[in-house]
Amino acid sequence: MLKTTTVLAVVVLFGACEDDFQTLGSDVIGEPGFDASVYDETLISAHSYDLPPVQTNSLPLNLLGVYTDNVFGTQEASVLSNLELSSLDPSFGTDPVVDSVVLTIPYLSHEVLKNDKVEYVLDSVYGSTPIRLSVYESGYFLNNYDPDTNFEQTQKYYSNLEPKIMNNINPEPIYERDNFIPSSKGYLEYSVDAMGVADTVVMAPALRLKLKNDFFQKKILDKAGSSVLLNQDNFRNYFRGLYLKADKVGAGGTMMLLNLLDSDAGITIYYKTKIVDGNDSDDDGDREELIEGRRAFSLDFGGVRVNTFQQEASQYDDQNLYLKGGEGSMAVIDLFSGPDANNDGVSDELEALRENNWLINEAHLDFFVNRDYISDVDEAERVYLYDLKNNTILADYILDANGQPNGMASVSNRRHLEPLERDEDGKGISYKIRITRYVDQLLNQDSTNVKLGLVITQNVNLISTYKVLPSANPEVDRVPGGALITPEATVLYGPDAQNEDKRLKLKIYYTEPKN
Repeated sequence: MLKTTTVLAVVVLFGACEDDFQTLGSDVIGEPGFDASVYDETLISAHSYDLPPVQTNSLPLNLLGVYTDNVFGTQEASVLSNLELSSLDPSFGTDPVVDSVVLTIPYLSHEVLKNDKVEYVLDSVYGSTPIRLSVYESGYFLNNYDPDTNFEQTQKYYSNLEPKIMNNINPEPIYERDNFIPSSKGYLEYSVDAMGVADTVVMAPALRLKLKNDFFQKKILDKAGSSVLLNQDNFRNYFRGLYLKADKVGAGGTMMLLNLLDSDAGITIYYKTKIVDGNDSDDDGDREELIEGRRAFSLDFGGVRVNTFQQEASQYDDQNLYLKGGEGSMAVIDLFSGPDANNDGVSDELEALRENNWLINEAHLDFFVNRDYISDVDEAERVYLYDLKNNTILADYILDANGQPNGMASVSNRRHLEPLERDEDGKGISYKIRITRYVDQLLNQDSTNVKLGLVITQNVNLISTYKVLPSANPEVDRVPGGALITPEATVLYGPDAQNEDKRLKLKIYYTEPKN
């Protein structure tokens, strides 16, 4: 006999404040001839899954840095990226000499007004202690297309690529600093127009690294007129990219989320050259003499970009669900996972529930945070639930009026995937995920019951999935991109936790005709 509990005031749960989301069966709640009840005895199995290496090329954003906490240990994230010429077959004038070289990647930030002055606050920067940051020339060639598929499919690169990269780098770094910490201060951008006129503009905070002049003198300016600068293909084969490598130097660390495709991101080579004085700038009457001029040439991040991860191994118990971004961990959840007496692939519990013909008003999962584990963890604001068999969103994601697949509005899907509920001190309490349509289809439309994946996400709209490197335990085939671009984490009580009040539960609110 399946246990149910009558809910006398369940109508309160479905008031007008939820009119932005269609609730199944809501028209009959409280109507004469119907009982409103809740079922919360669903048998659930769930466990943590330690991710193998994951595909990280073509991510919209990239992690760079070091992040450490007491639960998951240390994670190091580095980035390999192709470079592209800002203009093909460039001319650098006569006797060009590099003056300075600056790598720039804007931080994600926003402005605040403080004492009538504009200041900046960095977003998506985790931690605040120094790391070692190095930049190397890569000798590892990145293919756009996979030669094993006769170049018909895009090449996949995985987060365990660092050993191959390090075996193919120029061992002499073109930048290295042992105590790097991001700065929230803006900077002055120096520019030179076609006439050699200099100007400065105040820019928002950015990762700004001064690279070695002599390297770019030989690599770029001295190659003017050669075939290696003639087109992008030649250039990518000649200059196979840069590897931005982060290493731990002490306790803690700092991790940054960066957009290498930002319009202001790239490498600027400032140089002096001799140009014809066509404007007679020195007023000596000679418009054909050569004078010194200042110029700039840019290299853009483009082509293939790969995030590499070095994740310290963790040990997970079976009482909790451990979620960690990057090449971290996730949870695998199986609803209605009890005995199947007739071996038809449908549990006895689910078969019995299907006989009831309930009108499903709401169904949701409650995930409670285990605060005993995460005192020093940056808690994720959002988690994301998806169909593990088909690697797709659930129907409830689409039904949420704010659903914007692959958009950048992080406030969307707040009905289906509620943000982390926090206490007055800002500490996480729980996540609620509504799966009303999914449960209704299981009970009333005989949909296939599939395993579900639960991940940390930096943005619930980043739902495109990325391949997991095949492993000895191929339970997970693909992971949503939003889970790969954050070091955030959480620990949740599982369905078998000793604390019964905080166990993972599925609550189904339904109505049925009175006998």
